[in-house]
Amino acid sequence: MIPLKPLGKTNEQVLKEWISNHHDLVFRTAFYYVKNKSTAEDIAQEVFVKSYEKLDSFRGDATPSTWLYRITINTCKDYLKSWTYRKVLYTSTFFENRSSHSVENQVLEQFQNDELLQTVMALPTKYREVIVLYYFEEMKTSEIATLLQLKESTIRVRIARGIEKLRKSLKGGDHEWITLTKN
Repeated sequence: MIPLKPLGKTNEQVLKEWISNHHDLVFRTAFYYVKNKSTAEDIAQEVFVKSYEKLDSFRGDATPSTWLYRITINTCKDYLKSWTYRKVLYTSTFFENRSSHSVENQVLEQFQNDELLQTVMALPTKYREVIVLYYFEEMKTSEIATLLQLKESTIRVRIARGIEKLRKSLKGGDHEWITLTKN
């Protein structure tokens, strides 16, 4: 059992610490799912609000980052099933006209232009999530299985199938990072 919060810390202090330590992780995970920077920012905020509301019910069976991953994934899946996502058409022109020169935005724009990331982002969700967690977040298959509540063999199959789809999409398939011998 991992202690949730050190003695003497308030929920607000724990939340500030979590935001400081895990915001990038939550934002990246949301972005990998929804493929939209503004929506990912909204989801990240929603995740931290949810975690704050449920902070007292956190049992400590997992690390805070794993718990936040799970909340993020569930929030993204709920969003992707929502009426808003399915029925409302978003245009990117409003967001493109906003000027922002933060380091985070510059890095995100660099990633958005990267062919490999674009190809990964085009994968179906079940393959994209395991590829992102395995290669970009460097998680082990056992950790991914626990996080996604799937069998480890299912994770390995999805990674293999995702890689095969990437190879077909990337013309030639000889990208060095695409290997099953990582872990």
